[in-house]
Amino acid sequence: MNHPLPAREFLSLSYRADVCFIVNRILRPLTVIEIQEAYTLMLDAASHYGCQHWLVDLRRYTTYRPQLMSSFFPQPGDQPGSLTYLAYLVAPALLHEMEGNGDVPSPDSYEGRAYRAHIFVDELAAYDWLSHT
Repeated sequence: MNHPLPAREFLSLSYRADVCFIVNRILRPLTVIEIQEAYTLMLDAASHYGCQHWLVDLRRYTTYRPQLMSSFFPQPGDQPGSLTYLAYLVAPALLHEMEGNGDVPSPDSYEGRAYRAHIFVDELAAYDWLSHT
């Protein structure tokens, strides 16, 4: 079951109770302030529901902005004692650009951090990864 959460005109935020996922769909390119607000809303929802599995849908972005993805990485103390899993959903062209820049982190690059992340172009694959972490 999908539970819509407080949102803004630039994002759609929901909680999927059936799998304990926070789903954040970015609806248009964001300003720096909007990025921070989107992260705060997502973190508040995750804390409220005790949910460490997040899907961040960035498919509406056509230009790679490294600061956008790093803005959604949980910081130490955001969810104490919890490891957060982030599935980034991007358009194939955006993934290609990231790969061309060498900006697709390897799974072992998250060692010692409060999160694990993976980038997907297929939503079902993202849900599958989140379901098995």
